[in-house]
Amino acid sequence: MVLIIFALYNIFVIEMHKFIVYIVLCSVALSVMALDIPKGTFYFDNSLTGYAQVKFVYGSDSRAETYIVTMTDEGNDLWSITFPEKVSDMYRYTFANTGLADGKIDKSFSAVKDEISNTYYEYRTATTDREIIVGGTYTPLSGDNWAQGYWKSPNANEIGYSGTLPVMFIDTENGIDITSKDEYINATYYIDNMGVEGVESIASPDSAFALQIRGRGNYTWNDFDKKPYRLKFDKKASPLGMNKSKHFALLAHADDQMAFLRNTVGFELSRRLGLKYTPAQRPIEVVLNGEYIGLYFLTETVRVDKDRVNIVEQPDMVTDASLITGGWLVEIDNYDDPNQIKITEGNGELIRFTYKTPEELSSQQERYLRTQMIAANSAIYSADKSSETWEHYIDIDSLARFYIVQEVMDNAESFHGSCYLHKEQGQTKWIFGPVWDFGNSYRRSNEFFIYQYPPYGQTWIGEIAKYPRFQQKVKEVWKQFKGNDYEGMHDFIDTFVAKIYSASQSNYIRWEQYGNGDIEWARDEFVKNFDNRIAWLVKQWGEGVGVESIEYNSDVTITAPDFGLITIASCTPMQRVTVCDILGKNIVNEFNIGNELQINCHAGVYVVTVSTAISTINKKIVVK
Repeated sequence: MVLIIFALYNIFVIEMHKFIVYIVLCSVALSVMALDIPKGTFYFDNSLTGYAQVKFVYGSDSRAETYIVTMTDEGNDLWSITFPEKVSDMYRYTFANTGLADGKIDKSFSAVKDEISNTYYEYRTATTDREIIVGGTYTPLSGDNWAQGYWKSPNANEIGYSGTLPVMFIDTENGIDITSKDEYINATYYIDNMGVEGVESIASPDSAFALQIRGRGNYTWNDFDKKPYRLKFDKKASPLGMNKSKHFALLAHADDQMAFLRNTVGFELSRRLGLKYTPAQRPIEVVLNGEYIGLYFLTETVRVDKDRVNIVEQPDMVTDASLITGGWLVEIDNYDDPNQIKITEGNGELIRFTYKTPEELSSQQERYLRTQMIAANSAIYSADKSSETWEHYIDIDSLARFYIVQEVMDNAESFHGSCYLHKEQGQTKWIFGPVWDFGNSYRRSNEFFIYQYPPYGQTWIGEIAKYPRFQQKVKEVWKQFKGNDYEGMHDFIDTFVAKIYSASQSNYIRWEQYGNGDIEWARDEFVKNFDNRIAWLVKQWGEGVGVESIEYNSDVTITAPDFGLITIASCTPMQRVTVCDILGKNIVNEFNIGNELQINCHAGVYVVTVSTAISTINKKIVVK
């Protein structure tokens, strides 16, 4: 009897501890949702919405208070409002065409905004807790009810850039178009920091610097109107704080509809996993020949340099056998190139090795590179998977780190193209890296390893994964990463999206066909894939060293308690709820809901997705 009482007491203590932790997490989550209405004047662009009168509605849910203030018509579809003092600790705000009187209402913000839409059938913008820019203009993206919108910086102008990021102005000689990715054309440039702290402007409109520019890429150059470019400065520069060089790329990422996060997060994972070099990149807006061409990413190119791939630079056409052992930078490529050697992989696939350094090979250099790759390929496809011969050619540690980055990103093209290897002079092993292209991440079911059912060839990695020593090395590196260096990835993602928020909206106006208009939804889609991938890899490789398992999404419950009803409750206010039927048809798409939602629907099977500030949860549920 005593043992039973003792056991029940332990269960009670444990459950109370869980409850207290849950309440604390809820309190923390609610506190981070607070926003300030800043002191100063800000504006609303009424050109698309066409409201008869514009009222600024803001308030608190926890204190059940909402405030309504009529804005001032400044003419030309611009309305203003001025706050003489900062108002702290509000929940959200919206701009509304409402007949509700100015002043305080003793109801929660969520209740009032619902009354505007659902009781009085009046139009308003989507609610948001986005930081308000003093002097800036809230700009809806459409005239629809619940229109999404963004803040345009006062630095923005009629050209179209947001002014919240540095802007690079490029003018080609005689204004000619850039039509070739092989031939450079002459141009000038300057960078205006737009008042961004910690970033220096370079040159000026009256004293621009010289550069050369051409197209770059394959699929991204041929299939998109928003083009990527290769830059060669006339003299070395340190744009946006990157290491000094003449050589950079302007990457468009037109194919990334996930908040421009694919390359950004792939590069960050590379840094956290300790690859020897990861290209730096910075978001920047670009004006080419007086035309705004969108949000770009100024990126260090992959090349041999003391600040990039730091190896001896092997000269072209070398014949001395002692000099051709290293100084190699090679890409496993998925396109034919004149500077290539080709061999047949052990599985019968063609492998193209494009040599970047050196660029022109003597017969001795060509023979050495071909011999190296054939030998490595033969060793990798050994029938004896306890053999260590392949490790005489490939550095196992760098490969494990490079591979884990690709697995986390579920990069379907990771060992197929833009896959770099380098080799130092006098060293015997090839080093994998740096990482480069994550454009094919999260485009398939993520419950397979990247070498299982690949849409493209995955050179070597499927065979190497059969070696127990490699499997063990991967798990060792993974546990160290997951237990230590993984922490803070969600904060990194949120900080990045906040930084590019306004620029992404200007980019969407310029390139609507490429998505990312609702950048927060795009971020949530990325995070959903990212979290699911991490969770799946934890099942394969284990949790991090010294880190307890975390139960994700415990703040949300989704149930079907009665016939024809789905009930959702969340500790943290819900930013978005979508419900799809078994055929994938979207039947509910709600924004900024609050903490509870009931959905009436027919009997059937549904997939419910709930996004909060903390997490995103997906659940299949059966409604009777």
